[in-house]
Amino acid sequence: MPQLGWRIDLTRCTGCRSCQVACRSENNTGSVSFRWVFFEETGTYPSPALEFVSMACNHCASPACRAACPVGAITKDPANGLVNIDPALCIGCKRCAWACPYGAPQYNSDAGQVQKCSGCKQRIAAGLNPACVDTCVGRALEFADLSTLGSSTIRPARFADPKYTNPSIKFIR
Repeated sequence: MPQLGWRIDLTRCTGCRSCQVACRSENNTGSVSFRWVFFEETGTYPSPALEFVSMACNHCASPACRAACPVGAITKDPANGLVNIDPALCIGCKRCAWACPYGAPQYNSDAGQVQKCSGCKQRIAAGLNPACVDTCVGRALEFADLSTLGSSTIRPARFADPKYTNPSIKFIR
């Protein structure tokens, strides 16, 4: 099964949050954010640095959110590996949000359901990149088949240990 995933070049992200704005606009997310940027201090004196990390759902190979869902509303698309929430089945219990170590599922109080990044599946179906990728001014984001994104031996300090869910994300620095 193919697996779409992210590659984030931490040296290219400027922290502008254009990816976050594009995501909100494309998906009309209302009170939740499917993509967010956090700042992380790196380095030591005399060379401290600030690193920006753009995050969204990692469309994990073994999604903790799917295992936690009591009604089977969360599935992996066999055609591309994307993790989706079926709004017709979601009961808004928030178990998936509590289970995800990356904070991807978000409770939308307006909808009474949990929602998350779909990888812009509507854009992928039309042969386009996710909105965040096309909007990234530093070209720090890439979304493609995980097997084509190379390897990654680094991870930001605030990123949960990947051994639990096998997230579909590669970081380069």
